[in-house]
Amino acid sequence: MRTQANHRSHLHAGSTGNRAQKAEERLKAQGSLKGAADDRFDAKITSGGCGTVAQTQQLAGGGKNATPSKLKGATYNVERDRNPKDVQQWLGKFAKSNDLDFVQLQEINGYHKALEKIPGYHLVTFPGAKDHGETGILVKDGLMEKQALSIQGEGGGWDTVRGGHAPPRAATAVQLAGWLKVVSAHQPPSVDWNSKGQMIGPPKRVSTYKSLSEKLLAFAKRQLERNPDQALLIGGDWNEPASTKGKFSPGWIAQQAGMKTHGGVESHGHGKIDYAMSAGCQVSNVRAGPTGGSDHNIVMFTVRRPKGQED
Repeated sequence: MRTQANHRSHLHAGSTGNRAQKAEERLKAQGSLKGAADDRFDAKITSGGCGTVAQTQQLAGGGKNATPSKLKGATYNVERDRNPKDVQQWLGKFAKSNDLDFVQLQEINGYHKALEKIPGYHLVTFPGAKDHGETGILVKDGLMEKQALSIQGEGGGWDTVRGGHAPPRAATAVQLAGWLKVVSAHQPPSVDWNSKGQMIGPPKRVSTYKSLSEKLLAFAKRQLERNPDQALLIGGDWNEPASTKGKFSPGWIAQQAGMKTHGGVESHGHGKIDYAMSAGCQVSNVRAGPTGGSDHNIVMFTVRRPKGQED
């Protein structure tokens, strides 16, 4: 049972459990904690003279520094073969001017170093994954981040039209603000569904799409079952509209996992392929912004924690 913040006892040295871990994670994000955050509240919190008792109590569940119940997000396919410095400058300026808390990114392999230099944000990605960090999430400094992981699809990838090779797809996941798990995904193009709901297209691309869909569905089901009080948002470049319901399509993933799809804005020419699906939260104000030099429009939205679930 969730208790109200004003009825909670204060944390003290030696306190343990979920509240203690959340407080340490928030202090870690502010730079007031030395070492790793764990579920034991101890003296390392005030190392270096930071992290007063009052600040700690606010971070643990109340006061002006309480966990935000509303986050501004976006999904954006950067597109390949651009000048990394141009990407860094445009995205950094856009994220700051729109006060974005996070951006789900795709096609960022080759842009990692530039994106890591955006002031006020840090990049979560996995260069060691089979796709070499194709996806990532740009996170505003100060937001809690933990349990970042790569959701790796299987298979050998596919041959590109330019004679190159594309590796299997992987998605990037991270937990933000203590209540929202965010995933950035990117599915291969040139895959479709026929009137019978069957996947059609180049066999290697079809198998790659299917594999990541299976992984994302399994992740979503596991996440929602094990963490019923935590919201889930999966977004990115699906290369297919949400209206497609064939097996392994994004609409099918959402339906099978009990999630809602959010989009309907033109984000790639006249296509509507960049959007999000969610569970356990309210997604509103979905709108397309500029391309910023990409062939995709950045798609923005607001994510709110349902009333009654605030810490």
